[in-house]
Amino acid sequence: MSCRDPHSFTDFDQGRVVHMDLDLTVDFSTKRLHGTATLKLAEPTSGPLDLDTRDLEVTKVTSPGGAEIPFEVADRDEVMGSRLRLALPDGCDQAIVHYATSPEASALQWLESAQTDGKQHPYLFSQCQAIHARSVIPAQDSPLARFTFHAKMTVPEELTVVMGAAPGEVGAADRPKWRTFTFEMPQSIPPYLFAFAVGNIVSRDLGPRSRVYTEPETLEKAAWEFGGVDGMLTAAEEVFGPYLWDRFDFLVMPASFPYGGMENPRLTFLTPTLLAGDRSLVNVLAHELAHSWTGNLVTNATIDDFWLNEGFTVWAERRILENLDGAEAKSLGAAIGRNGLDEALAQFGPDSPFTRLKTDGKGMDPDEFYSLVPYEKGFLLVSLFEQAAGREKFDAFIKDYIQHFQFTSITTEEFLEFLDKALPGVAAEVDAKRWIYQSGLPDNAPAFESPRLEMLQNLARGWNDGLRPDPREGESWSPEDWQIFLQELPRKLSREDCRWLDESFHLTEQGNAEILCNWLIIAANSGYEPAFDRIRSFLSEVGRMKYLKPLYSALYAGEKTKTLAVEIFADNAGGYHPIARGGLERILAG
Repeated sequence: MSCRDPHSFTDFDQGRVVHMDLDLTVDFSTKRLHGTATLKLAEPTSGPLDLDTRDLEVTKVTSPGGAEIPFEVADRDEVMGSRLRLALPDGCDQAIVHYATSPEASALQWLESAQTDGKQHPYLFSQCQAIHARSVIPAQDSPLARFTFHAKMTVPEELTVVMGAAPGEVGAADRPKWRTFTFEMPQSIPPYLFAFAVGNIVSRDLGPRSRVYTEPETLEKAAWEFGGVDGMLTAAEEVFGPYLWDRFDFLVMPASFPYGGMENPRLTFLTPTLLAGDRSLVNVLAHELAHSWTGNLVTNATIDDFWLNEGFTVWAERRILENLDGAEAKSLGAAIGRNGLDEALAQFGPDSPFTRLKTDGKGMDPDEFYSLVPYEKGFLLVSLFEQAAGREKFDAFIKDYIQHFQFTSITTEEFLEFLDKALPGVAAEVDAKRWIYQSGLPDNAPAFESPRLEMLQNLARGWNDGLRPDPREGESWSPEDWQIFLQELPRKLSREDCRWLDESFHLTEQGNAEILCNWLIIAANSGYEPAFDRIRSFLSEVGRMKYLKPLYSALYAGEKTKTLAVEIFADNAGGYHPIARGGLERILAG
């Protein structure tokens, strides 16, 4: 047996799927995809081939010639779904799975017209990370199982399909008033990066290699907000080397999208909460762009090695911002990240195995232990590597690392072996194994300082001693300044203090979602009733888990606000993505 991924039934000794041809119809009336997936193996084989599925209705499996291939769907495992075992005949190198998805597919969110910006057409999008691809396609759903694909998607003629792949032809379908879109993905991807969306979607070119897609009502705002993407591409290539995915296009999603962004190659997904109107939140776009190398080219072998994706990507994101905006921008970003890390460590507890970088999530749903730890603790470790090696040597190492492992998926141990050969002694100097294999935060964590960061932190930390920001100076603060200040304030303030903050700086009226959410968390913890209406409306406007989880947690923790949390969730649960809804149900279960 060669089951290397604890979250997959994949056994590579049975064979490896290297290409998939998809022919799917999108049926909004039943909330199902139905059609076929033709699986092509690296070489002819025979005997069992185990695939991952979750709630797929498999009707038959055939050879290209039409001969039926026996199959068996095992009982459903709560975490992993159901193993689909094919009994391949001698010399088989292709199998066609005829199937349909479930209306409750964990990777898919079906939106009614009223839940979109335009209010005229329905919308569908996928979100396959971490192990949700199996609810859309029968696959070896492990990051180790990279594959290329060709896809045909048939939809009602008024709708458009976009996909993380190179677009091909658009033509009439076999049925009236429907049309078919084709796509080709020539570079191999892990299954969690399979992505598409269907809706009233339009686009605008922002540069020779970049295009933004949105609903029509959002296009102007998005095109302006992300107008600097070409500069980001250039800055990223300075860090990593050539961009190998041909294009960096991105789709601004409906409000229910549960993440800040998702780095699907050729079509990154972005939350609309980034549209602040002042380009202050484009660091998320820099993060997803950096994933084009760290994550998409070099991928974690399993979810237990997730820090390899996210730690390097946060480091790269901040290097890109440093190249564009200077060292202080990096320090401010690192401070915001450290606050988030400290909260995650406190939530898990210092001895929790989920505060390690190398985790052991066998038997657990990856969504349940998803946190900022692999992002921010990983960033700190990568920063230590850079400091120990020196920037010039480490920059050369990064390029060599990407080139050596590109289009592969690696374990933490494979990374450490490469690091020791390329930069001898660096891992030992920073005590890398302690960082990776032990819980908590080691005492050699690097600090990122700047005069402005020190001023903001001291001002907030002196709140209980009577220190207050000058309302006139506060008008000139950047969104990063406000995030740092609000994160450093006590979590619970008096009603008078909340009122002074709100009246002095109009925080409840904020249009920047990062500032607003940080303020509303304080208001919720403090039981500040004048902000309750805005909390209610904010939680009905956004689906991003970064905002939902801390706000619902703050509300549910208070005796005066627990009922409010339950009421708001009951009113809005149907509009949240299934991944977000599941996480919130766990919070509200106490």
